[in-house]
Amino acid sequence: MKQIFSSIDCYHFGTVDPGLLVIEGKLVKGISMAVAEKAVLEEIEKIKNEILDAKEVQKVINKTESVICFEDMSIMNRAHSLAYYELLGDADLMNKELGMYQRVTPTMIQHTAQQIFQENNRNTLYYYSKS
Repeated sequence: MKQIFSSIDCYHFGTVDPGLLVIEGKLVKGISMAVAEKAVLEEIEKIKNEILDAKEVQKVINKTESVICFEDMSIMNRAHSLAYYELLGDADLMNKELGMYQRVTPTMIQHTAQQIFQENNRNTLYYYSKS
């Protein structure tokens, strides 16, 4: 399979607005935006229509657990998390966050993907370099 992206990331902005998600990639030289977008949409369709491998989901949960644990080592990060969860209406969510991640299942991911990844929810921005 030909490599399409030199890097690709998926993230949310951490806002209280549900469903706001960004998929951002840097293309390998010679790959068109249309080919890249098609590849991303194909992967999204797989997530919507196929149950993910439980071992792969567990790897992501483990990585998330590691990130949360390292973030909590800093007093500043703990204060930020506490303030964020208080903004959401329940500061105690900070203590429950890890447990919520640990309860995620491949079926839950598929169901959420089916809700969020709808064509009428999508905006695409092509950003070209000058070179």
